[in-house]
Amino acid sequence: MKRAAYMLLLIVCLGGCASTKVPADALRLPESTLDVRSIQTRTLETTSELNILIATIAVLQDMEFNIERMEKPLGVITASKITDADSIAEKTGLIFLDFLCVVSGSGGCGALSTAKDDQHITLTMVVLPSLAREGEYAVRITIQRVVYDKQDRIKVLDRIDEPEIYQAVFDNLRKSLFIQEGES
Repeated sequence: MKRAAYMLLLIVCLGGCASTKVPADALRLPESTLDVRSIQTRTLETTSELNILIATIAVLQDMEFNIERMEKPLGVITASKITDADSIAEKTGLIFLDFLCVVSGSGGCGALSTAKDDQHITLTMVVLPSLAREGEYAVRITIQRVVYDKQDRIKVLDRIDEPEIYQAVFDNLRKSLFIQEGES
C-alpha cells in the first residue's frame, strides 16, 4: 500500500514537471530595462574607487541624504532621506471632498487623512572597476521612493526613472571628483 502511494506521488510530481513549458523569452530582460540601466550608469575616470566613494558621500550629504551603509570592499553606498510629499492640489481636492461629505449629512469622509504626507527616498550606488581600461569605474545609481499618507499607510512604491535626476547626481559627482583630485 505504501509503495503504491509513493509511486502515485512520484507520477504526479513527474507529470507536473513534464507539462510545464518555460516560455522562450522567460529569461530575456525587456528593452526598457536596458534604457533604465543606461540612465542609471556612467563611467568615471579617477585614480581609485575610494575617490568615487568619498566624492559620493560628499554629494549625497549636500543633497541632504543620510548615509546608512557603506561597504567599501564591495563599492556600495546606501543613503536615504525623508522629504515632504504634500501636494496643494491634492489637499484642496480632498478638503473639498470632506466638505461635500459634511454637507450631504453623512459626516466627514476622512478623505484628507489619505493625502500624501512623507516620501522616503533611498539611493544605492555601486562602483565597479572597468574591465576595459585601467582607471575607469562603472558607477550605477538606483533610486526608489515610498510615499506614505497621513496615517502612515503606503500610498506609492516606485523606482525613480527620470533621466534629469540621475544626470544631476552624476554631474555633481563629477564636480566633486574634480575638486577632490585637484586638492590632492
